[in-house]
Amino acid sequence: MPVLELSTLIKGRTPAHVLDFCLEGSNFPKIFPERVTPLGNIDVNDLRIAAGREFSFRHWMFGVIPATWTVAIREVSDSHFIDEMLKGPMAAFRHEHRVAAVEGGTLYTDRVTYAAIGGAPLEWLMVNAYMRRIFKARHRNMLRLLG
Repeated sequence: MPVLELSTLIKGRTPAHVLDFCLEGSNFPKIFPERVTPLGNIDVNDLRIAAGREFSFRHWMFGVIPATWTVAIREVSDSHFIDEMLKGPMAAFRHEHRVAAVEGGTLYTDRVTYAAIGGAPLEWLMVNAYMRRIFKARHRNMLRLLG
């Protein structure tokens, strides 16, 4: 399975502050570069990420293709949290969000392990580039919001 790992230095912020920002559900649509719509009775303004939580959302790929995701929060600690897709447009998707103190701020790292439903050919043709674009944009948005 492909693994995408991307790290960004967020200057002047503690790991606790960065992780807390990520755990607030209201920040998810602010970070994500494409439109996301919560499904069911979830209000992102009232959503706090916690271990064991499950929720669904629609992600509008390229702004026009709807993809419905159901995710579970597998772990939450003071240095990371992990979400995993239960149902959605991928064969597999596991996302680790990590924070670490470094000189001058916090190193924020996304590590995503995924597999496309179409396998390696589809990953090579489209999914790998799409994932890089989405996560680079997420990091730009985090810097804009926290920097």
